[in-house]
Amino acid sequence: MARRVALAAALALLAFPGRARAMDRFEIQVYGPDLNGPGEFGLELHLNFTPVGSSVPAYPGAVPLDHSGHYTLEAALGVLEWLELGAYLLTYSAPDFGYRYGGWKVRAKGIVPRRLTGDFIHGLNVEVGKVQPEVEENAWSTEFRPILGWSSDWVYLSVNPILGFALGGTGAYRVEFGPCAKVDLNTQLGFGVGLEYYTTMGFLDALPGPAQWEQVLFAAADLLPPAGAAESAWELNLGVGRGLTSASPQQWVVKAIAGHSF
Repeated sequence: MARRVALAAALALLAFPGRARAMDRFEIQVYGPDLNGPGEFGLELHLNFTPVGSSVPAYPGAVPLDHSGHYTLEAALGVLEWLELGAYLLTYSAPDFGYRYGGWKVRAKGIVPRRLTGDFIHGLNVEVGKVQPEVEENAWSTEFRPILGWSSDWVYLSVNPILGFALGGTGAYRVEFGPCAKVDLNTQLGFGVGLEYYTTMGFLDALPGPAQWEQVLFAAADLLPPAGAAESAWELNLGVGRGLTSASPQQWVVKAIAGHSF
């Protein structure tokens, strides 16, 4: 009997494979070693707008991405030398929808202290949240984001091989893979320039070919102190992105992240 039930569940999964989640619309960011110190509080505002994108809903009731904007207010508190806790308030705007509440998320970010790793970066961000059904088909989801990187006076590299899954609905608990990466060159003039790459490949148990991956490449600039200078309390990231495949519903997207630590 147990074998029959398991076989029926497997056949159902194949027959109704579910839809993979799209790339995060609210937080287009490659995580690095930034961490508030114990007792230090920080605020960030994430903004992005899609001037050219798909006007077709990804599923019934979904917000089309063409001319949509996403706005995230993030608060973070340093708890330990290696641990930071954060929370997000999500809002969005779109034609025929207006400006609306989008949901919330909470996270815990841990980074191995750089005094132990030198130029290398090792960390993990764990996140859970509930997003409105018109933004994500399965409202409850979680994400595990390893943070791996390396930095020198001139070059900064970071890779986030993200694993996530929905906590309910069709496709619940099927692990999805959506890595992102960043390379930044420090101009030694107070800012850096580089590239950021984001993709959502799909479910790990049934990865499609690259042509079906949602992929966006950004040209980006950041506030970055010259070598030897003190870190600024301010954060600024600007980017212009281009979709790389027909599976990318954001063909052009612009973004900004501004933040300050107190």
